[in-house]
Amino acid sequence: MRQVKFHHQRQSSFYQTSSNHMSLPCALDLEEVVLGSIMLEPLAEHVKTILPKIQPYHFFKESHHKVCKAIKDLHDQDLPIDILTVTEQCKKNGDLKLAGGPSGITGLTSRVVSSINIEYWFRIVYQKFILREIIRVGLQKVDLAMMDSIDVFDLLEEFIHDLEKLDPGLNEKLVATADQLAKEMNTNLDQILFNHSRALPVQRIVYTLGWPRFDEMVSLAKDKIILIAGAAASGKSRFIRTIMFKLLERYTDISVCWITLEDSRQDILRSYLASKVFITAKHLKSMEFDCTKIDLLRQHTGKFKGFDIEFIDQAIRSDEIVPHFVKFCGQRKERFNILVVDNILTLDDQTDFKYDPNGFSNHVMHNLLKCRQKTKGLIIPLHHFNGAQQNKENLKNGYRPVLKDMKGSETFRRTPNQVLLINSFNIYKDLMTEYSGVEHDILQHLFILDVGKNREDKVNDSAALIHFYIEMAYDQFWEIPLPVTEI
Repeated sequence: MRQVKFHHQRQSSFYQTSSNHMSLPCALDLEEVVLGSIMLEPLAEHVKTILPKIQPYHFFKESHHKVCKAIKDLHDQDLPIDILTVTEQCKKNGDLKLAGGPSGITGLTSRVVSSINIEYWFRIVYQKFILREIIRVGLQKVDLAMMDSIDVFDLLEEFIHDLEKLDPGLNEKLVATADQLAKEMNTNLDQILFNHSRALPVQRIVYTLGWPRFDEMVSLAKDKIILIAGAAASGKSRFIRTIMFKLLERYTDISVCWITLEDSRQDILRSYLASKVFITAKHLKSMEFDCTKIDLLRQHTGKFKGFDIEFIDQAIRSDEIVPHFVKFCGQRKERFNILVVDNILTLDDQTDFKYDPNGFSNHVMHNLLKCRQKTKGLIIPLHHFNGAQQNKENLKNGYRPVLKDMKGSETFRRTPNQVLLINSFNIYKDLMTEYSGVEHDILQHLFILDVGKNREDKVNDSAALIHFYIEMAYDQFWEIPLPVTEI
């Protein structure tokens, strides 16, 4: 969440004058418990997470504003934060009376049982602040619009500019000149010469998995969005898990921010262990396996521990992903940072776009594009097909999905650098019943990846297809090589 800066004196006077004739959005109870939680548990991880974000002007009540200022002053000086130090800092700032005095400051902690929900509380406080700012900006522009001498286009431009500043995401414009780009290229070339003269490895541009066809056709590189789409239960999550673990095992500079809204972080660990020890994730969860496997499980658990992965398996919005991934990458500046979103349709943005699926598509991809632009990371969102993909007419075309079968608007097809379409035949029961024996077994284990950016055709283009043999129970994927034809 970006720290939005405004003209605070003008903002304060607006609130004072407006409060006489309108009830402005605020959440005083939550303002209270946020400040109380910080004073009671300043060293808790979830409290430390919001301390850099919180600002005095986020708080509507003047006493809360003064207490927050004291907390920020202590935090900026790396001094202890508690009821006594905050009270003393308010006194130094000359704000003790306005902050409610020692008893008022102490009273802020009376409702706090635990600070565990402080991020949720602060999000609501912040949203109320944004709403107040929208009202302030809107009313200012109403006054200007009533003036005959105002230039309508100047007013419109100013209005848009002021509203953009209210965006809680990271909204700085990305500007680069030809001179800057050329300097960056020269720096890279100098680095290659430096490394070559000292027999040092050249920094990777593209990362590979050891699957020849996949490595040839899919570019796993920085500053890209690769969208993976498939029907329900087609193996999207298993496939992305396999890709991530292959990267993490092959390279030491991989960092993954993994938003997993369908599977828990424990499910992902069990999936990794299942692929190594060949015990199903289900048996790992129920602890039903041969005890002789424990040492091997511990060995691979130790390897998993060394991976740089940060999991988020709680509800999150796409506009909250932006600042989180920016911070994630800021802490890992020399690494190949990857954001996995599994999957798009489980993001909390859905509640705001119940009756506007196209608006949802545009909003989510806009924020994922921001992530890519701000971090130069690799963004991999997972997505679903719509119901039409399985209608009888489409099934006549070999059960092969195309780009327009994805849910949502054109944005999902237009924004990514690459779109990978999954075709897993075992999910089509009516198809599977037509085969038996070896043919049935082949379809049961066949997984096809259709690689392309703008594939809308229904023609079998073998150049775009990568075939895998899969064992879903153990998250195992083996690329099937193309037959060699002699000329």
